[in-house]
Amino acid sequence: MYSGVAVLFKTSKVTVKRVIEVEMGRCMVLDVLLNGQNLRLINVYGPQTLKARRDLFNRIKPFLFTARPIIFGGDFNTVTRPMDRGGAAGRLGYDSIYLNSIVSQAGLEDVHIRHFPDRTGFTFYRGTCRSRIDRFFVKQDFIVSPPEVTAVEFSDHCMVSVSLNVSESPQWGRGLWRLNSALLGEECVNQSFREFFQAQESLLDLCNTKAEWWEMVKKRAAGLFRGLANKIQIDKDRAYQSLRRKLDRLVSDGAQGGEVARVRALMKEYQYDRYSSLVLERDYGKHHSPDPYQNCREVFSRKSIHGLQNEAGVLETSVPGILRVVKNYYAELLKGQGLSRASMSSFLEETPILQDENISFDELECEIGVEEVRKAIEGLGLKKSPGPDGLTAEFYKQFVDVLAPRLTEVFNSTLEEGLLPPSMRHSALILLTKGLDQSKVENWRPIALLNTDRKILAKVMFNRLFPFAERLLSPSQHCTVKGRSTFSAVLGIREVLERCRICEWGKYLLTLDQSKAFDRVNHEYLWLLLDRYGLPGKFVNWLKILYKGAESFPLVNGWSGESFGVSSGVRQGCPLSPLLYVFAIDPLIRRIECDALAGVPLSPGRALKVSAYADDVTVVVSSGEEAETVARVLRDYSRASGSLINQNKCKTFWMGKGDPAFDLPDVFPVAQPKIKILGIELAMAIMPSKFGRASWKPHLFW
Repeated sequence: MYSGVAVLFKTSKVTVKRVIEVEMGRCMVLDVLLNGQNLRLINVYGPQTLKARRDLFNRIKPFLFTARPIIFGGDFNTVTRPMDRGGAAGRLGYDSIYLNSIVSQAGLEDVHIRHFPDRTGFTFYRGTCRSRIDRFFVKQDFIVSPPEVTAVEFSDHCMVSVSLNVSESPQWGRGLWRLNSALLGEECVNQSFREFFQAQESLLDLCNTKAEWWEMVKKRAAGLFRGLANKIQIDKDRAYQSLRRKLDRLVSDGAQGGEVARVRALMKEYQYDRYSSLVLERDYGKHHSPDPYQNCREVFSRKSIHGLQNEAGVLETSVPGILRVVKNYYAELLKGQGLSRASMSSFLEETPILQDENISFDELECEIGVEEVRKAIEGLGLKKSPGPDGLTAEFYKQFVDVLAPRLTEVFNSTLEEGLLPPSMRHSALILLTKGLDQSKVENWRPIALLNTDRKILAKVMFNRLFPFAERLLSPSQHCTVKGRSTFSAVLGIREVLERCRICEWGKYLLTLDQSKAFDRVNHEYLWLLLDRYGLPGKFVNWLKILYKGAESFPLVNGWSGESFGVSSGVRQGCPLSPLLYVFAIDPLIRRIECDALAGVPLSPGRALKVSAYADDVTVVVSSGEEAETVARVLRDYSRASGSLINQNKCKTFWMGKGDPAFDLPDVFPVAQPKIKILGIELAMAIMPSKFGRASWKPHLFW
């Protein structure tokens, strides 16, 4: 027990894994295993002054972002709502506002407000003063009973108690190891890896291939970093305990306050240094991170799966059952469809494409250079989840000078041999909910956690192909094309709507939704299409190698499932995927454009018929015959590419006065009074400025 705060356990079925003093006597953090469930317990005793409370909350904040269920409670010495203060409500202080902000960002909610949103529930009484300053925060999907407030004779605070149902919360596994990127700031780690890598280079001639050597180096590097992390943590633990003993002696001997304050400051520095990996969620549980999502600010319920329905509609809630549902669903979805090659060829041959003999594709076929690899590494995003090998983008950036030359050799050797190394073909499949029925696996969005070296190779290919997108793709496609964006797509549609309103034209907007668009891209169709667009066979073969022999395994709530083959789709999580997808859908856009659709004239000789941003396709139709034409093109495209139009999510919108002047085919739904395109809500009536701002505000930083 520490002065001011304590956590007591009645049961012996608890294992304390870690104790952290955020501030002695004011806040402590415990990571425990209780009845088989990992929990983080945070007990706080808020200081008396507003500034001190704000500072304490700021120091607690990093510990709130974790995959573990959190119970954050105590005497906060401040309210979170004006109504929780007796008498004159007044305004909230900036400490209260800050507390509300950090718990919201971490996906936590006040247990009292969850159960009694309109009740005060005062917990503190002194004279005529009363307030609710004692509370519990938990994650939004964590099951907890309504709080009970009990007056006691020994304090002016009431006792606040809640009951937990740990067994009903999802169990989290160990997850995947990931390099603690904070280690890379240690000079000893930097030097150790450079010496290690130099030693590994001498073994290159002993391996059969450069790919085999690289696989060996990655495994050994992971072991090196684990060992260094343990050693550094042990050294810091020893230093901290030494300071703790010194502080005890100083207090016992009645030492001067200045020396006591100096030792406490050193302890505080070591405390944060020791647990920086925990704070940053990089080294959870020493070696593993069960939370594969880098953005810990997302609401926890978006990541946590409680149960999934199997093929028979039975809800599976056990870990093996959930993993089996995910594996079976995606193994079937990604196994590839046996489509008719004749249908593919016929559809593509009838698709008008750009004929430009001045385009030279020579640079696509060149051997990969060191500068290309260096540029790809420099372009990697930071704080992104790595693949199963655990090596982060920060690692490649830190050692780019020694890694880029060797990676270049590995990439060129691999492309020549025709098969990626095993680790580059392997990925973890994680799921993010779309906000619909979470018991159905199809309502979760799959993300492939690819190893970073595979991402680097894909980025090299992207950088080569990207400059040609503007000349090869339809002008109606606004995704991954230089000079185009979501803004240009939405503004074009907005202009169409305004023209129809002013000129009193009657036309339909059709928004087409494709089910599992990225996952259903047929590989054979994609390779035929790229050949049809004139890309060199050598470059197309390199793209094939990126997808050849790919495997994935489900990673759910930190638990890993069985691997399955991936024979279709472009991987969501791969830098190259958006560009490959817009090539895959381009024939659909071109076929719609070239058919006899009137569109809406925007300038002399130019009419907008279709607008697309990746798989978000919007079509303007002026008659029932045009709508039939669009439906026919969709059927032809589906047969050739394996895509599937989701009729339940397609939308229609009438741009004209009164009721629609013509009917649509049954494949399209009834027109709506307003329509949302790329997150922007549009309507024929001029929207109030407040409504318009609310619609656009979330997208102002695209």
